[in-house]
Amino acid sequence: MVEIIIQYVLIVLLVTGLGYLAYLLKEKDINIKDDYFGFAYVILGSLSSSESTPENAKIILRIVSKAVQYVETNYKNSENTLKEEEAIKISKDAVSTLSFKSNIDNESLKYLIRVAAALLPPTNKKKIE
Repeated sequence: MVEIIIQYVLIVLLVTGLGYLAYLLKEKDINIKDDYFGFAYVILGSLSSSESTPENAKIILRIVSKAVQYVETNYKNSENTLKEEEAIKISKDAVSTLSFKSNIDNESLKYLIRVAAALLPPTNKKKIE
């Protein structure tokens, strides 16, 4: 009898928690379908409300991706930390041309750069069996 009551209490807590999560997302005007796997929230969290649009998030993702591709082709034999710092510099310079009022912080750029580097095609030609 006690186990059944505990299960019902846990179900009520779960439903309440999910409802609260939905409330928080709605309060911050975050649309989950436009969030691009959480990237938009990382990018748009540091921008002002007028600049935080999905179109700007797409533009920033493209800029970071192109910067990572450039660094990976031109700094093949360098350390990953050097590549990361160079990609941050290139990305910051390119994003600054968009003339946003607020800047994207280095941690957000570092996060996006690491994901973009992980999504690059493999450079070795070994087959995975």
